[in-house]
Amino acid sequence: MMFCGGAKDKDDQNVKPQKHVLCIGMACVDFVNIVKEFPLEDSDQRIQDYYWQRGGNASNNCTVLSLLSIPCEFMGVLGTEGVEASWILKDFESFNINTEHCVIKDVHCPVGTIILNMTNGTRTILFFPRDRPEMLYEDFQLKFKKDFSAYSWIHFELCSNVLEISKMIDDVLCYKNSNGQPVVSIEIEKPEFHNYNLVINKADLVFVSKDYAKSKGFANAKEAVSGFYNLCKEGAILVCAWSEQGASLCINNEVLTCPALQNIKVVDTLGAGDTFVAGFVGSLLSQRFYPTEPEHTTKIITKLEYALNYACHLAGLKCSMYGYTGLKDCYKCIDAELK
Repeated sequence: MMFCGGAKDKDDQNVKPQKHVLCIGMACVDFVNIVKEFPLEDSDQRIQDYYWQRGGNASNNCTVLSLLSIPCEFMGVLGTEGVEASWILKDFESFNINTEHCVIKDVHCPVGTIILNMTNGTRTILFFPRDRPEMLYEDFQLKFKKDFSAYSWIHFELCSNVLEISKMIDDVLCYKNSNGQPVVSIEIEKPEFHNYNLVINKADLVFVSKDYAKSKGFANAKEAVSGFYNLCKEGAILVCAWSEQGASLCINNEVLTCPALQNIKVVDTLGAGDTFVAGFVGSLLSQRFYPTEPEHTTKIITKLEYALNYACHLAGLKCSMYGYTGLKDCYKCIDAELK
C-alpha cells in the first residue's frame, strides 16, 4: 500500500510557533552499502550504491519529527574530530533540527557500517562506538539550569549512561510538577544495557524494543506490554513494536494492538523503529494529546489507537524507501487513509 503526497496547507503557515520536542541520545554516521545479496566471507563483491546517513536513535527521531513538520531539537555529545564531525552538523541543519544545547567535545563520533540486502530487505549493522561519547548529568544541568519551558516533550534514548539519565529525568520532573509539561518519554532498546529499573517508573510514555522484550522471555508485543506494565508508574503508556507483527500498547492494564502495514516491498528497514517512535509521538502531538493531562478514558483510547495505527503505517512506509526524506511527501496522506 502506497500513499501520495500533498502540499502544505496555507493555514499551516499562520500557526503560532510550537514548543519543541527535545530528543536526547546519540548521533553517529552510518556508511550505508546496498548489495544485491549478502556477501560471502572472504569474497570480493561490487555493491549497488553507497551513501552516508546520520544515525543514532534520538538523532533519527528528530529527522522523522522534522519531516512531519514538528519543531524538534537534538541534544547529545558531538565530536570535533574527523570529517564526520562537520558533516553531522550540516546534516542536522539541512533537516532544520536545532542542536544549540549539544555538548561539544574533542572526540570522534561513533560510526556504523550498514549492509542493506536488496534480495530480502534485511539490514546488518556493524557498529563502532569509537570514543564512546555519552552525556553526563553535569552537562545537562549546565545547559538547562532546570528550565524546560521551551519544550512540550522530552524524549530520552537510554544508552549505557542510565544513571546519568535518571538524574536528568529528575530535573525535568521537578520542573513538570510545577508547570504541567513537558511530557517525559524513554526508549529501552539494547538488552546489554542495565539499570532500566531506575527510570522506567518515571516516564509518562515508555517504548520497549522487540530485542529487549525477547531478551526477557516475551514472545510478542502483547505479552511484552502486559508483562512490563507493572514496572511503570500509574497511568503511564507502554508501547512495544514487533516489526512485521505490528505493535501493542498498554495503559491502565488495557492492551491495544495494531497490525503492521501490509503489501509493501521492503527495501530498507534501517531506522524503522526510530520512525515508529517519532510517528507515535508526532501523532499524539498533532492530536493535542499529552499523557500528563487528564482526559476522558474513551477519548484517550481513541487517540492512542490512532497514534498506534499511524506509527505502524509510517514505519511500514519507511521500510519501502531508502532513507527518510520520502516521508515528507506522504505523512498527510496517512492521516487521510486512517480517517
